[in-house]
Amino acid sequence: MTFIASLRGQEHVLEVDDHDHADGQYTVRLDGEEHTLDARFMPSDITSVLIDGKSYDVDLDRSGHTRDPLDSHLLVHVRGRVVHLEMLEQRRKRLKDMQETLQHHEGPPAIYSPMPGKVVRVLVQQGDRVSHNQGLVVVEAMKMENELRAPKDAVVKRVAAQPGQTVAAEQMLIELA
Repeated sequence: MTFIASLRGQEHVLEVDDHDHADGQYTVRLDGEEHTLDARFMPSDITSVLIDGKSYDVDLDRSGHTRDPLDSHLLVHVRGRVVHLEMLEQRRKRLKDMQETLQHHEGPPAIYSPMPGKVVRVLVQQGDRVSHNQGLVVVEAMKMENELRAPKDAVVKRVAAQPGQTVAAEQMLIELA
């Protein structure tokens, strides 16, 4: 599985071979450099990790974590340091980047489908007042449901999508005012 980790404005590719993870053993590549990990989850929510034979106690803090699957901000506590990290599985990272790009189209604010898919649910109606980050429509793509959210406080001007409808990438789903 491939992840994209953003740390201090730089993106890093983390590939995890999870074929032998049952015993806590992982082979990972960070930006192409291979490492061996042995991870043990402790009752205290701290993970004891051996990376290339060096021991680390790691605590992941997701206290700011929302229910949004595209919210991937973590605080990683290791060796007395706190590192702010954003990490997403590669497909989710592409989806997030696409969604952010599409929300900045010229013209009236609107929500566009980030990729081809099928509308599963429309969560708002014309005339509804919506708040920043409120779910508006759910699109299924690549067998995953993706809730598209309001980029700001607004009023729903027009709903252009219906449940069950197949949509193309960049197709407008909801127009806001």
